[in-house]
Amino acid sequence: MSAADRWLLAIKRRETPAARLAHDAYRWLLRARVPDTELLRRGYRLAGFVYDAYVDVRELACAKLFWEPMLRARCAQVGEHVHLTRAPYIRGHARIVIGDDCTLSSFDVHSGRFFDCPELIIGSNCHVGYDNLFAVNRRIVIGHHVGISQRVVIRDSDGHPTDLERRRRGDVVLREEDMAPVLVKDYAWIGRDAHVLKGVTIGAGAIVAAGSVVTSDVPDGAIAMGVPARIIRLAA
Repeated sequence: MSAADRWLLAIKRRETPAARLAHDAYRWLLRARVPDTELLRRGYRLAGFVYDAYVDVRELACAKLFWEPMLRARCAQVGEHVHLTRAPYIRGHARIVIGDDCTLSSFDVHSGRFFDCPELIIGSNCHVGYDNLFAVNRRIVIGHHVGISQRVVIRDSDGHPTDLERRRRGDVVLREEDMAPVLVKDYAWIGRDAHVLKGVTIGAGAIVAAGSVVTSDVPDGAIAMGVPARIIRLAA
């Protein structure tokens, strides 16, 4: 144990008068706060507005000067009025097409080495939240007016062989049966923390509930929920 660790442990245990004094001072600081007066409220309210403006201006400046140009440089085609609020993270060689009027809070794409021309196509007027992942080995197509919430994973492959004997042999190369295109049709909505797996078609206007794992097709206008996702309501 280092001398610094022994010192911190002595303070936590309050083994000496100096350690007890340091511990009591720390506890006092935890309880202390700025006086709550009307004058200070006005000052901190103004400080909050200034900070909000700083965050918004910084985000807009980075989007226009860095993130959006970086995205256009990495994609085959990006439409008009696309707004990106975080640096794009694109690994691999996927061909990426994005339509007009899309808002991408973040944009993470991973494409593997198993297929020569994997494609990710996103239509117009789509919204993609933070910390999502598109794992593309063959083809993922997102229609128009699609909403994708936060921490959603959409993948068109298993990522590794599901056959035990292949894994025992160290066979990590994906085959045709390990990959299948994913299609999300117009006006669909995918909730937070959902996973959409290979070969799935999510119908037009369908909803995938938060936290669901979609392993089979969702009909147009239906609501799917659960692990694995089940249809809980069909279109009227």
